[in-house]
Amino acid sequence: MVSSGFARVGAGESALLRPVAILSLLLGVAASAQPLPPDRERQERRVALSSSPAEPVPELRVAAGVLTSLVFDVPLDRGSVELEGRERFRLVDVGDRALLLEPAVDLGPGERLGLRVRFASSAMQDRGVFVLVSHAAQVDTRVEVFRRKDSIELLQAELMDTRAQLKAQTEENQKLRVLRDSGGPIELILSGALDHRVRVNRIKRAMERGHEGALKFMNGATFRADTWAAISVKVRTNGKRGWAPVSARVVNSKSGVRLGVIGVRSALPQGEPEGAGLVVIETEVPPWLPGELWHLELLDSDGAVQVVVPGIAF
Repeated sequence: MVSSGFARVGAGESALLRPVAILSLLLGVAASAQPLPPDRERQERRVALSSSPAEPVPELRVAAGVLTSLVFDVPLDRGSVELEGRERFRLVDVGDRALLLEPAVDLGPGERLGLRVRFASSAMQDRGVFVLVSHAAQVDTRVEVFRRKDSIELLQAELMDTRAQLKAQTEENQKLRVLRDSGGPIELILSGALDHRVRVNRIKRAMERGHEGALKFMNGATFRADTWAAISVKVRTNGKRGWAPVSARVVNSKSGVRLGVIGVRSALPQGEPEGAGLVVIETEVPPWLPGELWHLELLDSDGAVQVVVPGIAF
């Protein structure tokens, strides 16, 4: 720990700045002309004081120009707060159950300043010890301090956090359940999109293309109803590189006219070099002509055709 001595901080302290403090402020002005450090993430957290010398002393992450508030679960002995390097702080304000700190300049790398507090109406040994440090990415803005790890107040606060997390998880699960049910067979039947007029045709063959045969066609089917149509194909990657379809083309085998593609969804493992899964292409409802055939092209992110599935009948 940097040995500059502990300065006692009284309530409403208004002493004149020492020469060291003036030097610190001048250094702060000079530092302001240098490139500013990246913004630190401001955090709120809880700490429990060490109950034995073997336990680590809680660290408080402070930064120049940022107010750090310590809120205690019991009243403080306002006249007994000791802060090492007091002259390097722009603000040190001791309240009944709160202590406000704002450094004038950042602490140096590896520098550690001590802070001691005592509690009102407590034994002399009932005190809190902290170490003030500087962190490159984080700064504490509000820290709730509890004298004991098993204090009722700390347990109640942790219980409230757990309940809040469980509530958030329950709400998220409910949203996921709604999304799942919205696309399930019950919803399809109730909406009228799935009825006895849905026609299903199996697809039995395809032609692989693309870089070293990136995909292998396994099987597929077409689905056609009065108001919607889709093509489902199962493909397997060749194990040499990951692939996922980005777009698709559905072309009339006779006239060359394209059928509008509404969306492409894939259950292939993203970014994995090997795996099998479904690719579903939603299309416009094709005109109903006996014997009309189409072919499907699956394209990668570069627009290259990887699989051609000919002889598709809706």
